[in-house]
This record gives sequence, structure tokens and C-alpha cells, in this order.
Amino acid sequence: MNRHLLQFLGFVVTLLASASTLAADSIQTIRIFETNDQFVLQDERLSDRVQIEVYDMDSKNRATKQLNQRMRALVPKKIQPTKVEKAYRDAFSQVLNSPHWPAINQEIQAGARAIEAAMRFGIEKLPAIVFNDRQVVYGERSLKAALAVYSRENH
Repeated sequence: MNRHLLQFLGFVVTLLASASTLAADSIQTIRIFETNDQFVLQDERLSDRVQIEVYDMDSKNRATKQLNQRMRALVPKKIQPTKVEKAYRDAFSQVLNSPHWPAINQEIQAGARAIEAAMRFGIEKLPAIVFNDRQVVYGERSLKAALAVYSRENH
């Protein structure tokens, strides 16, 4: 190869790396929407100035499952129909006053935040990564790959 072609190729590589860096530098917030099965690897080191928030879309279901398990354990299997409502109220009161409640409640709140944020950003499928609260990249399970898509679409 001649020297001019090598210099040109070096310039192109530098330009592409700079574009990717500029795209990453312009990112202020990243919001990751994932589940246990559709998670996103955080395989890219970003500036400490970039705020990353991860929303676990499974949180609400986990909390509901835990709550239902605790309730079932406290309510007798065979109960008179007239006593069902009171039995569930008493069981719920016991759960609320148990040492398990703070963790269940925290999971419920995390699930509510995740659902609210997904609705606010119009998330249609998972995984999803929102850059700067404006642009969504769907289907990438790697933050590095999502950043490459974001960079291509913005430069």
C-alpha cells in the first residue's frame, strides 16, 4: 500500500473513534430497562458524569409472588366462607408487621418506578436503553453495542 492510502486509512480510523467518543461524551443519562432473562451487560466504562439508572421490569412480579406466598402461609387452607375476608386482613396485617415487609415493599416500589418510567419513555419491548431521555435503542444486550448504535444514528 502506498503511504497516502495508509495515512488516509489512519485518518478514517481516528475520525470514527472521535465520532464514537463525541457521541459518548454527549450522553448525560442512560436508562436501562431489563428483565432477568433480557438483561443488558454493562460492558463499557463511561465517564462518572453519565448517570445510569437500571429498571428491573421483573420487580413487581417478584414482590407480588413474595406477598402471595406469605399470605398463603398465614391463611388457613380450609376456612369458612364467612371468615375469609377477616383471615386475609389478619394475614396482611401480620405481613405488614413482619421483618419481611421492608424488602417486599422496596421491591413493590422498584417495580412501580420501573413501570412508570417504561410508560413515560414509551418502552415497547425489552431490553431497551434510553439515551438522554430521548432516544431508545431496542434489543441490544450490551451497553457497548447500544452505544455503537446510538453513535451511528447521531453522527
